Amino acid sequence: MRLAILVFATVITFLASCSAPPATGPEAAKAVIEEAAASMGGWTNIESVKVQEILTGGGHWEPMQAVEPKADPLVVDYFGQRLLVDLEKKRMRLTHDGKRSYPQPGPVKFTEVIDGDVAMLETTSADGKLTTERLHPSRFAARMRDFNRLPIQVLKVAKAAPDLTREADVTIEKKAFHVLKYKDGGSPVELHIEVFNKLPARVIYTEDDPIFGDTLNELGFSDWKDVAGGVRLPHSLSTFLNGTKIREDKVRTLINNPPRFDEAEFAIPDDIRAQPEVGERILSQWTLRRAVIAVGYLDFGRSQSVKLDQLAPGVFHVTGGTHHSLAVEMKDHIVVVEMPLFDERSAAVIKALEEKIPGKPIKYGVISHYHIDHSGGLRTYAAIGATLLAHESIVPFVKETLERPHTIRPDSLSKASSKGSVEGVVDSKELTDGERVVQLIAVPSGHAAGMLVAYLPKEKLLFVSDIYTPGAPIQPGDGNAVALMAAITKANLTVDRIVGGHGGVGPFKDLQKVGAMPKTGS
Repeated sequence: MRLAILVFATVITFLASCSAPPATGPEAAKAVIEEAAASMGGWTNIESVKVQEILTGGGHWEPMQAVEPKADPLVVDYFGQRLLVDLEKKRMRLTHDGKRSYPQPGPVKFTEVIDGDVAMLETTSADGKLTTERLHPSRFAARMRDFNRLPIQVLKVAKAAPDLTREADVTIEKKAFHVLKYKDGGSPVELHIEVFNKLPARVIYTEDDPIFGDTLNELGFSDWKDVAGGVRLPHSLSTFLNGTKIREDKVRTLINNPPRFDEAEFAIPDDIRAQPEVGERILSQWTLRRAVIAVGYLDFGRSQSVKLDQLAPGVFHVTGGTHHSLAVEMKDHIVVVEMPLFDERSAAVIKALEEKIPGKPIKYGVISHYHIDHSGGLRTYAAIGATLLAHESIVPFVKETLERPHTIRPDSLSKASSKGSVEGVVDSKELTDGERVVQLIAVPSGHAAGMLVAYLPKEKLLFVSDIYTPGAPIQPGDGNAVALMAAITKANLTVDRIVGGHGGVGPFKDLQKVGAMPKTGS
């Protein structure tokens, strides 16, 4: 009888332990870390890895360059990459050899060298010219995040975090995961350890993005294999932004403690070390997303240059950087066409216009299209009470952008009382004060749905972004140029000059040469 009671009590205790929620808190987190380290080969083997050489191949996808906001991300490149990392001395050498498919096909080659707190960038242009400079501060911050979330490194960083804690387990796609949280350099981090195999499954940093605001940057680990030195490491790595895949790496070669490597690979010349680091170390994947397709990002986190080039009385081409706007003075307000890049750019443009045209508020801000580099400043205009005008097809995107939280790096809108408003444009919309007219015209194109251009009839000016750049080489019959020419013809516009969201100002005849409809055979 006593035996039966003992067995019954043991069973009840076992069942209770199975149904009880797992322990949470700092001590529970340390226990999970120890289990994960054991599954990876044990601390002795993990810490014996001092240097790694990793060769990968993969590709990038860009969700904010698709034709429509909710469309599948655009494939922008394929690449091969070599990473040499000195874990003890915090040194890295990353060599990237990419084949870009967007915005135009071509090679993208660069090497980054990081030695402690100093970093260098070597860029090889399509013609073979080598440029060497100090690595951009935001790019440096992103790479140091990547250093700390290397598979061989991530458990060590988590273990050393003073605020490491364990929270309730989660189930994702029918798999259970332990959840650990900590901060790395002030950034909130969430580490998921799979319950079944006790291996790290993903590490998620919450960081800033000019458009998305508070953004979950997730690096997922899979295809774990035993490697030399008694360590298990993943051979497939996937990067996600807010759940959307933007990068995939497949490990081709992984060498722990390579027997020979040249110390010169980590060398940074004295003249580069002497260069001042200009700008803010903003942790954001935005910088790397721009870098891998070799397009502009250098003004991010830096002071902004704004120039107001007068095209006609009260009409200004707003230049000074890689992305331009058009400012139009009306009787009692200002219309700004194009709000690109990020909060700091728009704030600088607004300040320049307030000084140039005092006493007149910016009433309207026009969005040419939704792409990553053309909508990052719209929240700044909403913050000052401007009404945003966008093609009706992207109004939901604009509303979502206005509503997203920006707590990691608060921007103008997050600090303002205004929440912003947006109005949709169907085919066209006219803005007028009784004298001056600004017409907004939709241009169907393969570049982006909801493309708007701005036309000033009196001045015979047309402002356009991306689908045509004055002064840039364009092949006759280019699809975007043809689409723009067709829209101009359909609307019966009389255009003398075209003003670029990129580039400068050019004569309409240049568009006519390349924008004619291709002749079909008889």
